[in-house]
Amino acid sequence: MENEIKDSSSTTDTSNQAVNTKTTPLKNALDQNEEIKENVQQAAGQLSTVNAVLKNDEKIIPPFPTIEEVIAQNEEAERKVVKAAEDLHQVNTTLTKQVADRIRIESELKQTQKDLFELRTDLSKSQAKEKDALHIALHDSLTGLPNRLLLEQRLDHGLTQSRRHGWKLALMFIDLDKFKNINDSYGHDIGDKVLITVAKRLQDFVRGEDIVSRWGGDEFICILLDVKLEDEVINLAKRMIARISEDCDFDGIIVSISATIGIAICPQDGETAEILFKQVDRAMYRSKGTDQSVMLFNEAILDVPKIE
Repeated sequence: MENEIKDSSSTTDTSNQAVNTKTTPLKNALDQNEEIKENVQQAAGQLSTVNAVLKNDEKIIPPFPTIEEVIAQNEEAERKVVKAAEDLHQVNTTLTKQVADRIRIESELKQTQKDLFELRTDLSKSQAKEKDALHIALHDSLTGLPNRLLLEQRLDHGLTQSRRHGWKLALMFIDLDKFKNINDSYGHDIGDKVLITVAKRLQDFVRGEDIVSRWGGDEFICILLDVKLEDEVINLAKRMIARISEDCDFDGIIVSISATIGIAICPQDGETAEILFKQVDRAMYRSKGTDQSVMLFNEAILDVPKIE
């Protein structure tokens, strides 16, 4: 029983302390039980001798004890038996208490384990809810792309990395052409499907460290980190335009779309988010006034009147 109590106490540090305090008195009770057995055996031996003398047993070897010695042995044996009975009762009482304490401790341990399990479950649910809430707060509900808030956070981080490592960073402003006509002609349900399709097509072009975001309405923003060559950015934007311009088939409803992309490069076109957004917006709107679907910002376009 001692070993069982020690094993069950290994669950927690608290239970270790609780059970260890019970181990010593339990061991004392078991030791006392052994002592009682020895006393009973001695008493039995004395009673056997007394009986043999009273029966004149031939096995008794001289010198024979006197009747007074026999009576004294009998009385001593009786005292030992009575004492053994009292001690045994005390041992049984102690063991009963130890068993009751163990049952209580095991019950408390089970309740503690249950409480811990429920706490972990509640914590997991809380973390899941927090994660879901954070995702909702930082992503567009229609397309699932990062929203404006998350994009601004990523852009600030990207600009910091750009300054630290001497990287170039490209900001791309993607605007769908005449998207209002799609909503007017096919309805907003089809318009939403177009936006979802465009979002998926844009995601196919970005690396894991880059980001494409729905800026609002029919406008998207793409951030490209660690840009090596401007021509690579321009070629990527042209491939995006070609992919976006592929017809969309929604259960037999064919929708044709096109897009315009303006590009600004950090640090040459600006080193802050505010300046880069201003420059890329200018490049995109200047592109709409030409036959170019992709335009890289440069100082020359500032002299061209903005197309409203």
